[in-house]
Amino acid sequence: MQKSLPVFFLLLAFWGSMQAQKMTHIPYYLQDTNTVDGKQFSWDKTRQSENFILIWGNTVGTDPSVYADPELRFDPAAILDTMEYIYTRFKELGFLDDTPGTKMSQYKVVIVIYGTWGPDGAQGFANGGDADGIIGAFWVHPNGIRDGGVAAHEFAHSMQAQNTIDYRLSNGLGGSWYNAGIFWETHANYMRNLIYPQAVGAWGMDVYHLETWGDWKNTYENYALLMALAISEGPEMVSRLWRESDSFEYPLQTYKRINGYTQAQFNDSLYQYARRMATYDFDLYKLGVNFRNARRNDLMYSLQSIHATYSILRKVPGSSERYEMPIEQAPEEFAYNVIPLHPNPDSCAVIVKFKGHTEANAHAGWRYGFVAAKADGTLSRYSPTYAENEAEINFSLENDETALYLVVMGAPYDQITTTDSNNTWAGYPKHFRFPYELSINGAVPEGFQTPALFRAQLKNDGQLHANGGGWVQNSANVAASVYVGPHAIVLGNAQISGNVRIEQTAIVRDANLSGNVQVLDNAVITGGTYSENAVIKGHAYVENVTMAGSALIGMRPVVINYKLSGTVEVGGDVIVYNDQGDCDNSVHYRLTNYYDNKFLECDGRTAQHPDNRDVNNTYSLFTDAEMARKCNCANLPDCEAISATQTPLTINQLNIYPNPAVESVQLVLPENAGIAFPARVQLADLSGRIVRTQVLAQAQEALDLSKLEEGVHTVRLGAYYGRIVKIKN
Repeated sequence: MQKSLPVFFLLLAFWGSMQAQKMTHIPYYLQDTNTVDGKQFSWDKTRQSENFILIWGNTVGTDPSVYADPELRFDPAAILDTMEYIYTRFKELGFLDDTPGTKMSQYKVVIVIYGTWGPDGAQGFANGGDADGIIGAFWVHPNGIRDGGVAAHEFAHSMQAQNTIDYRLSNGLGGSWYNAGIFWETHANYMRNLIYPQAVGAWGMDVYHLETWGDWKNTYENYALLMALAISEGPEMVSRLWRESDSFEYPLQTYKRINGYTQAQFNDSLYQYARRMATYDFDLYKLGVNFRNARRNDLMYSLQSIHATYSILRKVPGSSERYEMPIEQAPEEFAYNVIPLHPNPDSCAVIVKFKGHTEANAHAGWRYGFVAAKADGTLSRYSPTYAENEAEINFSLENDETALYLVVMGAPYDQITTTDSNNTWAGYPKHFRFPYELSINGAVPEGFQTPALFRAQLKNDGQLHANGGGWVQNSANVAASVYVGPHAIVLGNAQISGNVRIEQTAIVRDANLSGNVQVLDNAVITGGTYSENAVIKGHAYVENVTMAGSALIGMRPVVINYKLSGTVEVGGDVIVYNDQGDCDNSVHYRLTNYYDNKFLECDGRTAQHPDNRDVNNTYSLFTDAEMARKCNCANLPDCEAISATQTPLTINQLNIYPNPAVESVQLVLPENAGIAFPARVQLADLSGRIVRTQVLAQAQEALDLSKLEEGVHTVRLGAYYGRIVKIKN
C-alpha cells in the first residue's frame, strides 16, 4: 500500500509545476474592449500548448476545426503540434534562448489567426514580430498555417524580435540591421529551409547573383550564404550575427569583426560560399539535392533563370580567345559569376588568363577559381582559390567529371562598401562593380559552344532560320528579312517582321517585333509589342512592354507592363512593373520611388542626374599584349605556379610621407615589392571614385596632390595600399 505524502510536499510539487508553466500574455490591443478585435476576445477562443497560445475571433466559433468555410477552417491541436516541433528545432539550431530569466522562459509565444475577426477586424496573410515588447508573436491566415513552412518563417521573425527583447536591449546593443528588412527576411527563410529543406528555391540567387549580397531585390532568397556559414562554422555563427552585431551593423561587417578577419581573409571566406553556388554544394540536411532539382526545373521553364543563371561573356572584337565580362554583368561586392566552360576534347588543359580592371574603382578586387562537377550535377572538386588581379590558371577534368565552371566573385580590396549609409537600396549606379577580362585556351565559355548545344532544352519543335542560323520554334512567324543570330532563339507565338535583328544570345518569346528593332547581347523579351527603332540590349529582361520610337532598354533592368517611346532610356538595375506606366523621355538607371508607383518619372533627367551618376569609372579594354598568355600545352608543366593566397592588406604597406600633406607626398615601396615600372598609381576619394592617376617610374617618387580637394584619399599601387590626408596650405 502506497503511503500518503505529507501535505507540504504536495503543495511544494504543485508550486513547482506552477513555476514551470509559462504564463500567457494577451496582446494589449486584444485586451482593449473598445477595438473591433478586443471586443471578440474570450478564453474559449484560444488553445494552448507548452510554449504557444493560439487566439482567434468570433467568425469561426469556439471550434474552428468544424467551421463550414474551408478557407477559414483550421485545427488548433494540429497547429500547436507543428509549432512545438518547430520550437524544438529552433532551439537545436541555437536561435531560441529560453534559459531562466529570459522573457522567453516566462511567456508563451502568441499566434493570432487573421481573417477570423469579421470584415472590420484584423486581415492579412502572415507577419511576425512581438506582442508589446514582452514576447514574440505572429499573425497568420489559416491558409498560411496548414503546414510548417510559413509558420517557421513567421516564428523566425518572432524570435528575431525576442532576440532584441531578451538579449540586445538588455546588453545595450540597440537594434539589428533594418535596411528594408533584408536580413530579417533572408534569415527567416534560412530558418524555415533548415527545417523544411524541400522549400528551398534556386530562382532567387540564380537570377540575382550579380547583386551586392543583401540587395533588396532578393530580400527572401539570399539565404544560401547563411547556409554556407552554417556548414563551415556551425549554425551558431548565424545566430551570433543577430546577438553580437553593433547597433544597426551590416551583417557581413559583424561576421568579419567577430572573426577578427583581415579584408583578405574575409574575402577568402566569402568565396567559399560563392563557389558552392556552381553546383549548389550544400550537403546539410539534403539541401543540395533540393537546390539542384529546383535549378534543373527553372532552367527548363523559367526564362529569367535561363537568362541569368550562367553569366555570358562578350568576345573582344577581332580576337579568337579573348573575352570580357560586360560591365552590366560584372559582379558587385560578394556577388559572383558562374561561367560554364566547355573543354576541347583534344586539349591538355583549360588555361585561363585573368586580368581585372582595377581602374573601375578604388575597391576593385576578385576571388576566382575552377569548380568541377560529376554527371549528376554534384561537386567533384575545387581548384585553389586565386586572388591576384592578374594571373594564369589551369585545370584539367578527370574521367568522371563532366562539367567545368569558372566562378568569379567581386571581393573589395580594402573594405566592405555596403554600410547603413551606402545601403543596398542605392541601386546600380551607386554599387561598385568589379569587371575583368579573360583569355581562354582549351575551352569555350557558355554561349560560344556549338549553337545546337546552347540552351538545348528550349529547342523543341523548330528549325534554323535561313537568315543567321538561329533557332525558331515552329509556332513563331519570323520573316525572311529578319536576322536571327546563330545562338539566338525565338519561341512561342512570336511575330517578327521588317529589319529586326536578334543577335548574340538573345531570346524572344510571344512578342510582336517590327521595323528596325534590335534585340542584342543577352537580352530577353517575352510578350509585348516593339516597333520603329527600339533597342533592347545588355542583360535586360523585358516582359509585356510596348516600345516605339528610339526607346532603349539596356544594362540589367527588369521592365514589365510598361509603355516606352520617344527617347526614354531605362538601364541600371531598375525594376519596373507598373501596369499603367508611360514614359517617352529621360534616363533611369536606378529605381526612384518603390512604394507609390512613381517608377519612371518623365522629367528629362540625363545620365548625369545625381540618381544616375555612376560611382564606377569608365575603362578601356586591355591590349592584346596585356592579355597575352605565357602558358600553353607545351610548357604547362614548367609554367610558373600561381599562388592561391594574397598578402593580407594593411594600411601601412605603402610608406607615405609627409602625411597629412599640402602639395605632394613621397611614395616608397618596400624592397622586393614585385612591382614592374613604369607603374600606375591611383588615388580615389572615400566614395571609391578615382580622382587622379599618375604613372611612376621608380619605387620612390613624389605624388602630386595640388589639384585634389581636401580630405582623406586612398592610394593604390599594384598590391599596395594606403591613405593620404590632403589639407589646405
